[in-house]
Amino acid sequence: MSFSVAITGGIACGKSLFAQHLKALGLDLLDADDVVHALQAPGGEAVEPIRQRFGDQVIAPDGGVNRQVLGAHVFRDREAREALNRIVHPLVRQQIKSWLAKPGDCGLKAVVIPLLFEVGWEKDWDLIICVTSDTQTQIDRLMRFRGLSAEQARQRLDSQMPVAEKAARADLTVNNNAGEEELASEAKRIYRLLMEKIRV
Repeated sequence: MSFSVAITGGIACGKSLFAQHLKALGLDLLDADDVVHALQAPGGEAVEPIRQRFGDQVIAPDGGVNRQVLGAHVFRDREAREALNRIVHPLVRQQIKSWLAKPGDCGLKAVVIPLLFEVGWEKDWDLIICVTSDTQTQIDRLMRFRGLSAEQARQRLDSQMPVAEKAARADLTVNNNAGEEELASEAKRIYRLLMEKIRV
């Protein structure tokens, strides 16, 4: 069994970018968002349960889930968000566990899980890394890269646990207020640290 690492943090904190730097260094990587996308793609396991709960209006012409329509609905309705989570989260966890059970290349496997603490999966891991940014940086990134308004960006932030709380519960934290060069440097430092752990 590989040494398992969960990478979490707030929305627009750069979790996936940090993880990609780790992958480039040789870490086996899975992103829970990619698992969700596959589950909601045409033919995915989550499509029919989502259709039954939310109706045909959240299904795209190709037969997959229209994530934009569904997202707009669940982010403003807590009950709807919880209903979606009850459908999707068990399927995601099952896929992650299957992936972790397969042999890896370097003895280290990492999974990016944005809602790790919210869904109560923190005990599944040998080590948890939290990627953080300050609130204004998160809002700026959501507006710049995802085309959200300031109000929509704040809605997204309010739907998640505060980054500071996640950082307090993680084993390691990585601050990503600076540029990508600094984040890449942090990834190298963390990778060396992880490699030392599996050599012990």
